Amino acid sequence: MCRSAPASHAGIRGDAAAEVTPSFALAVGRAAAADGPEFVVGRDGRETGPALVAALEAGLESGGADVVRIGRVPTPALAFASRGRRGVMVTASHNPPTDNGLKLFVDGTEYDREAERRIEARMDDGESPADWDAWGDARRAAVLSDYRSAVAEYTRETVDDCEGLRVAVDCGNGVAGLATPQVLRKLGAEVVALNANVDGHFPGRESKPTPESLADLRAFVENGDCDLGLGHDGDADRIVVVDADGEVVHEDTVLAVLGSFYARESGSADPVVVTTPNASDRIDDRVEAAGGRVER
Repeated sequence: MCRSAPASHAGIRGDAAAEVTPSFALAVGRAAAADGPEFVVGRDGRETGPALVAALEAGLESGGADVVRIGRVPTPALAFASRGRRGVMVTASHNPPTDNGLKLFVDGTEYDREAERRIEARMDDGESPADWDAWGDARRAAVLSDYRSAVAEYTRETVDDCEGLRVAVDCGNGVAGLATPQVLRKLGAEVVALNANVDGHFPGRESKPTPESLADLRAFVENGDCDLGLGHDGDADRIVVVDADGEVVHEDTVLAVLGSFYARESGSADPVVVTTPNASDRIDDRVEAAGGRVER
């Protein structure tokens, strides 16, 4: 997104000592402050998170924006909290523990490329602090309970509860440990949580959930009489599904199942599922069989 750190479709990520530094976070915050009067700020469990959050908040407040601090949360919870305002998540997702990053949101969705370019331009121009009496304030807020309840309620309304299911969840020592097991238990599932303590060193396994890094989860599901397993990355915006035999379900199969369910249950006269250009044709097959269509 911005000049001094690598950018991708998932925000800014890079080495916290050389690229996504506190001075960089300060500059991003000050440049972003012009976008709106209030930002909610959250982080994952990385060791460098507190310092980067402090710098980011200093930039936002000195740029004239108010800050709502929500602490350690999954990225989807930050998106939930940013509805009706803006937000910044301090996370490097599934990257190594030496990395960190920034991901900006508006009204529940990530910044698009045009919005990112505006931030870049302001940073290049060297955004000055606001007048001393126009600096923003900061306050704390708790959002996890509301987020977990909202996810559970949505699941009950659109699918069902999870009574009778035994589910293993590998949280990968990320912030998924603050949400996924709790939501599943709210829905009535029996949950076994692995690597559920939040630890920015990721001692249980590497943060990126792959068939190899999820070997313990796969073995536990196969041998532990579980119906399925779920594996998360560091900020819980990525999920890998493991079936009862301990095999990883291909992500396109997961999307095909979800897409076909939507096509059947949405009640829309013309249900449309939007996916990426490189997604498998199996999504089209399942969605069309359920009465919907796919757009890329």
